[in-house]
Amino acid sequence: MRCGEVHGERTLTIKRFFIHKVIQAFAAAIVEKHGKDEESAMLFPTNATASRCQDFFLRQAPDLDASQVRILDFVPAAERARSEELQIISPRVSAVLFPKERFSIAKAFWQHSGDGVSSRRAEYCSQLFKEGILVDASTLNQSARVCKGPRRYQKKTSIDLDTSGDFTNGNGEVQDPTQFVEERFGRNLDLSKTKNAKLAIRRRIAGSLTADVSLTEAMTLDHDAARRRPVAGFSEDDVYLYPTGMSSIFNAHRNLLRAKGSKRAIVYG
Repeated sequence: MRCGEVHGERTLTIKRFFIHKVIQAFAAAIVEKHGKDEESAMLFPTNATASRCQDFFLRQAPDLDASQVRILDFVPAAERARSEELQIISPRVSAVLFPKERFSIAKAFWQHSGDGVSSRRAEYCSQLFKEGILVDASTLNQSARVCKGPRRYQKKTSIDLDTSGDFTNGNGEVQDPTQFVEERFGRNLDLSKTKNAKLAIRRRIAGSLTADVSLTEAMTLDHDAARRRPVAGFSEDDVYLYPTGMSSIFNAHRNLLRAKGSKRAIVYG
């Protein structure tokens, strides 16, 4: 299922063919601070996706030296990363810097992979970049231990809501009905539940969240109990999440190439 299609094909097409102004502005700010006048940048959510863009770029432009297409990883500065919000979200972004006259190559990868950074991540990270919180990872002390956040957020039970009553929170206070609906159906979870947000989505797709039960009950189901979809052997472990519909197609293609070897593909539509 291509999740992006729920918003309409036009929205999906615009996202892939036109880079959001927030992303463009963030990329320009990175080049201004860390790049050269003749460079442009394309932003990605992880080093792995940026590396794939770099590999694609060098294959398409073999005349370029590898040093002309470089990756910068931006992560929270050690002294600022201790805030609870940054520990949970762990915001980061990777930039591929390249000669600006070769922009069409980077744009082709952005368009056909669907792996570019989202405008929401770009907006959030851009503000941290302006405040000096998000910095080039190469400037950090590599021996410093990366903090993974408070221990309570690493526990599998952190997704649990209070079970004493449907409309109460952990303090026994009456919970706002709108907040209750949003949290029950996983659309707007508290940051403390971030670790398990993907699991909640995978379980919904696999079918285990279709029953009329609270999120607390659903998330405490045994692993085998999640096998409710009428497909033999199907479970949440068979659900893989990608940020866009195009990304899901591209990564399915990548996995097929790994399994079948290098072959050509024909894409319709």
